[in-house]
Amino acid sequence: MDIGSQSDSSVTIDNDPDQVLFIGRNPIYRPMIDLTQEGPKEGDYLTDAAYNSLLRNWHRNRPATNPTIDERPKRVLNGGRVNGILYTPGQSFELHNGHFIRVQTMFESATGEVMFNGRHLIRSERHIRTYLPKRPNELIWISNEPAEIPFQAIKRFVKINFTNYCHVDNDIQKEGRPHDFFCRLKEHVSMNMQEPSSLEFISFDEADEGFRHDPIVLRRTWRGETRSFGAADSPLTITLEDDGVVDLTEQGIRRDRRQYTFGDGFCGAGGVSCGARSAGLRPTWAFDNSAHAVATYQLNFNDAQCEGSDVFNFLTNNYDFLKVDITHGSPPCQTFSPAKTVESANDDANSACIFSCSDLIRRARPRVHTMEETYGLLERHKDMLYRVIQDFVEVGYSVRWTLLNCVDFGVPQYRRRLVIIASGPGERLPPFPNPTHGPPGSGLLKYATINQVISRIPQGARDHDVEGAYERMVRHRTPFDPDQQARTITCGGGERNYHPSGERGFTNREFACLQTFPLRFRFGPREVRKQIGNAVPPMLAEALYKAIKESLHQTDAKELGQQE
Repeated sequence: MDIGSQSDSSVTIDNDPDQVLFIGRNPIYRPMIDLTQEGPKEGDYLTDAAYNSLLRNWHRNRPATNPTIDERPKRVLNGGRVNGILYTPGQSFELHNGHFIRVQTMFESATGEVMFNGRHLIRSERHIRTYLPKRPNELIWISNEPAEIPFQAIKRFVKINFTNYCHVDNDIQKEGRPHDFFCRLKEHVSMNMQEPSSLEFISFDEADEGFRHDPIVLRRTWRGETRSFGAADSPLTITLEDDGVVDLTEQGIRRDRRQYTFGDGFCGAGGVSCGARSAGLRPTWAFDNSAHAVATYQLNFNDAQCEGSDVFNFLTNNYDFLKVDITHGSPPCQTFSPAKTVESANDDANSACIFSCSDLIRRARPRVHTMEETYGLLERHKDMLYRVIQDFVEVGYSVRWTLLNCVDFGVPQYRRRLVIIASGPGERLPPFPNPTHGPPGSGLLKYATINQVISRIPQGARDHDVEGAYERMVRHRTPFDPDQQARTITCGGGERNYHPSGERGFTNREFACLQTFPLRFRFGPREVRKQIGNAVPPMLAEALYKAIKESLHQTDAKELGQQE
């Protein structure tokens, strides 16, 4: 078909001739609602789980509406000619506003306007966020931005090559095509901090023919040989699937006889390692600069080698020792905490530590790396967070980040944490775990409460000095309902965190249980409360690593199936 002229007008935005807005034939007036007169009050907000449940029910129960003129079916076009030039899906264009599109569909709208839909891209050099490496002729695919483009927005044809090759500096194909554009990164940005954002290298299937690189080769080039289902051997266990069927296939036996190995940086007492072990990983090495934390870690993880060291000295170990499937790093985060109001002598050292995780992944070359930090890094120190993300991307790692609330994963306290997942060359980027606990009506387990966890502590348990807790209580406090969640546990115990009776503070064992450490977990003789408060709750870590383990299992099973 021939594409005729369009009668819609256009206007220039902010005196920028490249920023063009095309106005449709039938503009609709919508009144503006002023929401600035009164600020939010306590109780105005839903919990994360309740909000998501509300959204699901709202979408499910929305009444059907009569289609308006703009909702009439679009007519898909196979192509069209303008001035003798053929326009078809699969072509790439630069737009007048400086953006780009790889056309996937071409259609005629209900108003008769010819539109293009597809992958929306922008130059990395023009991207406003600082986590993107700025490289000439490198484009970023904005995956969650609609890209319905009118024909008049097209400026010129361009050549865009989509590739899943991670390292731009060593890309021979790019060197041989200096005038082409290349896209290797895909961005998904959530405007809601409770939803994940990501910056990931595109997959093999998303890359163009001729620019696809086998993920197995990418992984092998980066980290050497990788054993499917984990580098560690484990005793053969018979796993019952959900339907009660025993998986005795060769692949199933191989999976059950392997464990993914795990390295824990800035390990503290071992909260992350505790959760990782519960998820089925094999803690292999760990390090921390605190001798008291190392003593606690060694009491609980006999098979792991834990060094009392800073990160830079630890990374002088050879690659054969450092190489594990999954690594974690929780550098000291007090500098970025919203609760911090006074500068300290350690601020510069702590700030430097947060960038050391890129050094860790350069040396250990894990398949997946995780970080856990204070939510203040996302809310108040985005420049630091973006620098961390950029460091990961420049090494060749895809990155996903979000805020997780510990209460959603069985931890009896409201504690928001920034969690980052990064996956190396040849790996898919694992998702975050779905909440396991929620409010009534959510269909999830009920939120854990203070009473549920501390009532299970037997008399005479380790670190459970009840008499000492009574003696240390300076004055009685107001009693409160124990069937609720605790405040955030910190290295000093936390503000107004005391026993529901009001007659004493919590014992160290009660604090540990509120952080979801198991009763069998042992602590060294010194700085116990500090170790508990600094720890990542094991139940949060367990949920995270179960999701990562499942993602790696899917990758390994798929690749083994292709090889057989």
